[in-house]
Amino acid sequence: MSLYHMSLTIRQIKASKPGKKEITLSDGLGLELRISPSGRKGWRLRYTRPNGKRNMMSLGSYPEVTLAEAREKRTDMRRLLAQGIDPVEHRKEEKRERLYASGNIFQVLAKEWHDTMVPRWKAGTKRAEQSWSALETHVFPMVGDQAIDTIKPLEWLDVLRRMEAVGKFEQKRKVHSFCRDIYRYAIITGRVNYNPLTDLAGALQRQPRTHFSHVSQAEIPELIHAINQYDKSKLVQTGLKLLTLTAVRPGELRWARWDEFDLEAAIWKIPAERMKMARPHSVPLPCQALQCLRELRKVTGQYRFLFPGRNDSTKPISDASFGMAFKRMGFEGRHVPHGTRHMVATGLKEMGYPGEWIEAQLSHKLPGIQGVYTHAEHMAPEQRPAMMQAWGDYIASQLNL
Repeated sequence: MSLYHMSLTIRQIKASKPGKKEITLSDGLGLELRISPSGRKGWRLRYTRPNGKRNMMSLGSYPEVTLAEAREKRTDMRRLLAQGIDPVEHRKEEKRERLYASGNIFQVLAKEWHDTMVPRWKAGTKRAEQSWSALETHVFPMVGDQAIDTIKPLEWLDVLRRMEAVGKFEQKRKVHSFCRDIYRYAIITGRVNYNPLTDLAGALQRQPRTHFSHVSQAEIPELIHAINQYDKSKLVQTGLKLLTLTAVRPGELRWARWDEFDLEAAIWKIPAERMKMARPHSVPLPCQALQCLRELRKVTGQYRFLFPGRNDSTKPISDASFGMAFKRMGFEGRHVPHGTRHMVATGLKEMGYPGEWIEAQLSHKLPGIQGVYTHAEHMAPEQRPAMMQAWGDYIASQLNL
């Protein structure tokens, strides 16, 4: 029900009684007083946004906001509209600025935490970029502009469950970890006293255990033959051969630099800052790998990276290069670059080599107490170097590399 007047008076407002339906008293120029059946009275302003769409905003409750104050607010809002500014968006921006000024808003604290972490993360990785991107995508739109001490555990549960619902379990794990660490930083810096992320694990789904797709031992000849026949990129072909002969992680190979290799000593020393376990890793090079490297050096030896990017030689090739090659060879769903490590580890185990040597070759941490105290590299000539040479000979016997 609407009662339209050119302008309201205090007498009219006081005389208006609640009805069975909401009553609207108009003061003109979009200002209305809404009277609910319960008797509550609230000011509303109808207006047209700069984009042409109709909208309505609250100007407070009566009598806390008087008729004169409501009219003054209407004037202020219409002044903003005359400047092409949406008053609702302007109000939100003012709120964000107040929160930012307090240094207590979640996104501000996330930026502080991120700035402290960037120098600690390994050079040559995209962790800084990827972590911030994940927060921008999955967290900030939902709770980014809230004060950190006002975000409830159920809100965090909703953030994480949204990722579960679309199968982004690994992304969820990372986001959970990032946000938990942001709260830890906030506690240390005195902005909050409680970390709601620490107790959520029990309410979340576990990530289904999966393994990187890889061919069986019986399918190795097919894989080696396909790599040898790959003619789309000599650079990528060499990379796939080296993955097969060294069992390093694809990212470690992509970012490999020529100054890390001693071809005379047949060893590749990967620095700690580029390793997942944050400790240096020595990779023995069988003669088949040395042959690949010597041929590759004729092509890219003048660059820093073994595999320089096509458009920017100061960066390595795309992280999709190796995987795309396997797809083009017909191994989609059957074998991925990281799966090569599973293939090599299985082969070495079937050849009878000690598990400690294999784990050292893969740069894996040993389980339990061994992982704490044992850091043996097993680089004596009769250990890993001999093991990888035997593997190289085995691969070469399938098809001449």
